[in-house]
Amino acid sequence: MILLMVSACGRDFYHKHAPFLPHSKGYMRPWYSTYPEYPNSYGFKNLGTAITPSTLFLSDNAADGGDIVAVALNGKVVLDNHRLHTPANAPPYPLIIQLNQGRNKIDILCRKDPDGSGCTLKAEISNTTAGQGISTINDSYIPEGEFASLSVEYKPDNRSRAQNTI
Repeated sequence: MILLMVSACGRDFYHKHAPFLPHSKGYMRPWYSTYPEYPNSYGFKNLGTAITPSTLFLSDNAADGGDIVAVALNGKVVLDNHRLHTPANAPPYPLIIQLNQGRNKIDILCRKDPDGSGCTLKAEISNTTAGQGISTINDSYIPEGEFASLSVEYKPDNRSRAQNTI
């Protein structure tokens, strides 16, 4: 009797006999993109997501020196003269970005580093909250007046769309 109840509640039964019930959406986690790194990546890895708009969370990665940055998405400035802090002192800054399908270029300009050694940043792509995505950290300081480039690959998750059609 229990076996009959368990099999009756299976996924195939649900899709065949209850198409009028809401179906859950699939979710594809962010990933590291395989696009080649830019020569001025300063160690940033390329990121990927199946969702747009997405949120790029930015924070200072070393001592809380108050790095001041500007960010451009595909050549258009989307954030200018913003002071970043370490997560211990302030939440990561959420930058909502509308992505084009395929490769999107993110340029992060180190406008000012009060410590004088250059900007060290953590960038995380997510569609939820900080700490729920995938992150990259530049392993070399970005000198003042220079910018680091990384890619955010947007590839829609067609599998979840196909699962949601009746």
